[in-house]
Amino acid sequence: MGKAETLQRIREAEARVRALRADAEKEADRILREARREALDVVEQGRAQADQRYDAMLKAAEAEIAAKRRAVLDAGSKDAAALKARGSANVPAATQAVLERFKGAVHAPT
Repeated sequence: MGKAETLQRIREAEARVRALRADAEKEADRILREARREALDVVEQGRAQADQRYDAMLKAAEAEIAAKRRAVLDAGSKDAAALKARGSANVPAATQAVLERFKGAVHAPT
């Protein structure tokens, strides 16, 4: 094998190595793109699940708040009704007391 033939073989081997290296780089880029895409999908799925959990927790909290609000309003209504009943029971006595004072003021010596 002559010098020229050996040099030719070296050049061919170098060309094959360059081609293999280029193919390997392309494959690495493809794998990296695919991994990034999968990572984005996982992130999006995580966000979707987090949004669903947030919505569920918010609905549960809203239901609890509504129940507490109803309880407070019902208690307030009962208290207001009791106060109204007590006030209504006192109206005749209060009216009588006002009339007595008025009569006393009318008949008072000047």
